[in-house]
Amino acid sequence: MATQQRKQRIGKGMLLTVAAAMLLAGCSDGGNGATTNKGSQSGGEPSQKTQTSDPTATPETRGDITVTVYDRNNIPPEEGNWDKNRWTEWINEEGPANVKFVPVPRWESLQKLNVLFASKSAPDLILEYDTGYRNQWYAQKLLQPIDEMVEQHSTTYKALMEQFPQLRKLGTKDDGKLYEVGRVSPLGAGHQLFIRQDWLDELKLETPGTADELREVAKAFASQDPDRNGAADTFGLNLSGNGFSILSHMFGYGEVMWRFEGEEFIHEWDRLRASVAFQKELFDAGVVDKDFLADKNGEKAKQDFLTGKLGIYLHQSLNANDYDTFKQNNPDGKLAILQLPSSTFGQFSPVIGSPIQMVGAVNAAAKDTKAVMEYIDFMIEPSNARTIISGQEGVHWQKNAQGCPAPIDAEKNKIEASYTGDLSMLASQLLFGKCAFNEQMPQDTDTQKALRELQLAANAAYVSRDRQIPTLKPEYLPVLPQELSTIVKNVETQIKDLWLKAIASGKSYNADQALADAKNIWDSAGGLLVDAYYSDWYKENKNNAFLLEDLYKFGEDAVKLYGDK
Repeated sequence: MATQQRKQRIGKGMLLTVAAAMLLAGCSDGGNGATTNKGSQSGGEPSQKTQTSDPTATPETRGDITVTVYDRNNIPPEEGNWDKNRWTEWINEEGPANVKFVPVPRWESLQKLNVLFASKSAPDLILEYDTGYRNQWYAQKLLQPIDEMVEQHSTTYKALMEQFPQLRKLGTKDDGKLYEVGRVSPLGAGHQLFIRQDWLDELKLETPGTADELREVAKAFASQDPDRNGAADTFGLNLSGNGFSILSHMFGYGEVMWRFEGEEFIHEWDRLRASVAFQKELFDAGVVDKDFLADKNGEKAKQDFLTGKLGIYLHQSLNANDYDTFKQNNPDGKLAILQLPSSTFGQFSPVIGSPIQMVGAVNAAAKDTKAVMEYIDFMIEPSNARTIISGQEGVHWQKNAQGCPAPIDAEKNKIEASYTGDLSMLASQLLFGKCAFNEQMPQDTDTQKALRELQLAANAAYVSRDRQIPTLKPEYLPVLPQELSTIVKNVETQIKDLWLKAIASGKSYNADQALADAKNIWDSAGGLLVDAYYSDWYKENKNNAFLLEDLYKFGEDAVKLYGDK
């Protein structure tokens, strides 16, 4: 699309939509809307439901629905579980439907949901970040279109789509129907690189700026006893968790295996081979945990970092609990954000969050679609979203000088309001106005101040046109036809296993061998048909598709139009 047309469309949608103004009004009052009455579980009196003005009217029957929620084993024992805790009860008390939450392991969501689909017991509303997974379920006809749901039963999400027409565009599949629900957020850092600045100072090392310098610093962290405890018990960096992805970004290989550049479409093999060769060097040099392949979800790497055994942590953002644990174990530890070092392919950034991101879909077997849509609207409405994210005003937070939520009792909130992130997947945080931007993060405790500075440093390091992410984000690619999607599904694990094998196999198997074997698997499975599909799509749509330029432009416009609201 033309830049001027895009600017006009976004600007008009943001500034002139009456529904959007109503949404923002719900935000500007600090999130203390009528729907956030305090239930008895949350320190207030039970709410009273509004009564109809017609005493003869029959109360509307509440629907019963099921909704996924990621299970990260992070609910404090005293708070309960996903069957019952203060926030699931609050949602069921204040919301429009009776909701049963179905926990899905965060790092095994595809396997779990495939089992549920196969047994015809998948939830009505499926919240899943991975675009590839949602595309698989669409191709298998396991999802239902939601056009009529939105038109007949929605107010909030319908208004959001009018304000941000990209939501409809990205949620529409190749049959022309709308299947996915999305959200809008400020453009911000996703994956981050934390480095022990105190270790750099202790060993008199400079911050690494290139891949070679990163390797040497990691070697020093692993071999020169940076914590001065006299034991060889430290690692340079982690490959498990987000490590493989972040180091691949360093060599210009992004979230997808295809790169669109100017007039060119490229299946990016060489950059990934270079990244794997680099990671193999780290492994062979004893820089990383030799058992990283067993650390399937990155939890071992996280514990190594929190206990002071890891010098460079390739991860996402830290929460208050993580930071406090780190400081308890490392009172003199000092963290800094590391810009992604440059490689022979240039300098890039790790994953950044999508400002427009599709996150939900409706099971084809869902019956009460009205209740599903009303639940979606309820969870999007800014005052409700604020409550789920921050807790209840007057109980967990109060307005700071900027009018944004500041915790009243940080220790209390660690227990009562620290595990709700995955309940808020539908929240469009851009509608919080200035409070959505990191400059407005609370600074009432030392931990809050430290996390704010780290987040601001990460955004400065990674949200930059000068150091862009290497490839288009997967959610902005078209849905593959089922036969092509099956090709990718059938070989992706095989190919990834080859790369990991190359890292951990010493002299018996290297990155060049993995490259040859991966290409052979891809070609033999029909992967060239997938390449041709994306190549043709790019040729036909590069002038109106949502590409990297649009992503950065949208993020910049969001700051201009919402940053001071």
